[in-house]
Amino acid sequence: SRPPFAGCAPASFAMNSPLVQRYRLVSHVVYLQAGAALLVAVVFLALKGAGAALAALVGGLVVTLGTALFGWRMFAPGIAGGATLTRAMFAAVGLKWMWLIGALYVALARWRLDAAPLLVGLVVAQLCHWVALARVRK
Repeated sequence: SRPPFAGCAPASFAMNSPLVQRYRLVSHVVYLQAGAALLVAVVFLALKGAGAALAALVGGLVVTLGTALFGWRMFAPGIAGGATLTRAMFAAVGLKWMWLIGALYVALARWRLDAAPLLVGLVVAQLCHWVALARVRK
């Protein structure tokens, strides 16, 4: 015999909500970039030493934190109208660029890290961003 209310168990709609999907997207991209930054740093540690590894790690983490800031600011309004989301996108892009410029200035001018490994870490992390977003669109 069937129990009463069969098939009427409470369902979790939060798993498919657009806000949860946005959080997952940003977190997956950030984790992928952080992993790539760490991997590049390990390669530089093995080949060039600790200074180059630190520079590569900082380069990758600059992009990773920029992506996290972008995602946080971009999706802050939640579900909103087009004008609100457009303003959020422009604010997110501006925040990310300010972060990137400021962080690169500190890394290169203040901390005097090696530019080549820093840029390699930066480029690899950014490539991971594009790869992750390309995989989502399929």
